[in-house]
Amino acid sequence: MKVSCLLGLGLFLVSRMVFADAVPQDSYIAFPSLNKQPKYQGDVLAIYGAVNHQAIEPLFRAYQEKYPNVAIHYTESNTRHLYEQFISQPNIRPDVMLSPAMDLQFKLANDGYALAYNSPELVNVPKGSHWRNELFGFTYEPIVTAINSDILTGDELPQSREQLLNLIRNKNHLLDDKMGLFNIEQSGLGYLTWAYDGQQSRSYGRLLEAFGRHQARLYTDTSSMLNALLKGQIFIAYNLVGAYSYKWSQQYEWIKTIMPTDYTTIIMRTAFIPRDAKQPILAKRFIDLLLSSEGQHVLANQSGITPISTKVKGPYSRDELSKLPHGIFRPIPLGLELLIQTDDAKKQLIYHEWDNAMFAEPNNLSQ
Repeated sequence: MKVSCLLGLGLFLVSRMVFADAVPQDSYIAFPSLNKQPKYQGDVLAIYGAVNHQAIEPLFRAYQEKYPNVAIHYTESNTRHLYEQFISQPNIRPDVMLSPAMDLQFKLANDGYALAYNSPELVNVPKGSHWRNELFGFTYEPIVTAINSDILTGDELPQSREQLLNLIRNKNHLLDDKMGLFNIEQSGLGYLTWAYDGQQSRSYGRLLEAFGRHQARLYTDTSSMLNALLKGQIFIAYNLVGAYSYKWSQQYEWIKTIMPTDYTTIIMRTAFIPRDAKQPILAKRFIDLLLSSEGQHVLANQSGITPISTKVKGPYSRDELSKLPHGIFRPIPLGLELLIQTDDAKKQLIYHEWDNAMFAEPNNLSQ
């Protein structure tokens, strides 16, 4: 489809709030109770997440309107660090974990770290969005490609992975050191989406070879990648979270965001309550809000994050998302198959393949 198709759907794009998969280091934000001080010292809900605090804040505020005595302490981090911190620091675990790294979240739940909770609000979300009443998907987000269109003078934007490969071949050395990817060894979301590409895409191997041959730059977070795109340090960024990239496309007209037309990967941000949560009752109330029609409505209208519910309406709803040019939506399933990605042997195989392509000497790559 033409670039103009992307530009014509303003409602969904105009006010997309900025959020990223990762931040360079932990960021702690306190949301004091609406009653200024918690009624009891224990009225504090601790949440760890890989969601920008500005995007998730409307949901926190909605929670506090229902429970004005509760303060929320939010620690924002990247997906890989979030997982590793949870494993390595058992004495300071949160009451709720939020992350788009579905495989890492699933592994924690499957390994017995999640508290089972039969929320009465599960009726509001699709059956495939939760697992064993322990892990709850609450968003529906596309993985996209972003391109600095200044390099495409007179050309059309590549709408599919095959067209992206053709662009790379045509531009050749112009793209040396000018493409950006998640470092899959440092980003949990980057690893998940890349591994899923390996299962779904016939062009996976050729893309990997092309990125390696042209010395693609590696990043640990979406924000850094898009900043590099803005500054002209890279011209193409591959496998980004859609809402963040669309926001930049509105701010900077030369950054174009594309949902690939061969298929568009969909990820879910997931939540669970740790078994050793200090505030399980407060945490259950948060899960209830997250899955409720009210909470999903907040996401669809205030957060910039597309909610999992198909019933709610708003500028960030699934209905509005479906109006944008896209391929077949292929959600990553929330099920036991995710454990394949966390298996050490499988992971090392993917890392080995990745390292051979990304860190090989240029004259050792096939021509």
